[in-house]
Amino acid sequence: MVKNKLWCIGLALTFILPGFAKRKVPLSGQWGKSFKSSHPQYPILVWIEDNNKDLSLEFSSNLGLIKVIVTNSTGDIIHKQSVDTNVISFTIISLNKDVREDDIICITDGNYFIYGNLFNY
Repeated sequence: MVKNKLWCIGLALTFILPGFAKRKVPLSGQWGKSFKSSHPQYPILVWIEDNNKDLSLEFSSNLGLIKVIVTNSTGDIIHKQSVDTNVISFTIISLNKDVREDDIICITDGNYFIYGNLFNY
C-alpha cells in the first residue's frame, strides 16, 4: 500500500515538475491604455523553457497579427516570427541556439511595443 502511494506521488511529480522548469521573462513597455500601476499587466506572457532554446508565449486576448523578434546586443536578429493571436492563444518558438545574456525579445503589433531580457532570472 505504501509502495503504491509512493509510486503515485512519483508519477504525479513526473508531470508536475516540468511545468516549473520554465522561467518567466519580465516585460517592459506599453501595450494598450496606460494605467498607473507599479506592476503593469500585459496581454502577453513569455517564458523561457529549461532547455534555454524554446520560448513559450501566451496571449490573454485577441491582439491580431503580432511580430515576435529576438535580437542580441548588437541588434542582429536571431529570430523573427509573425503570430496571429486571433487563431492561437499559445505558441512555442524554437531558437537555433541557446539564449545568451544579451538576448532581447521584442513584441509589437505596429502600435504597441513590449520587450524583455531573456536571460533575466
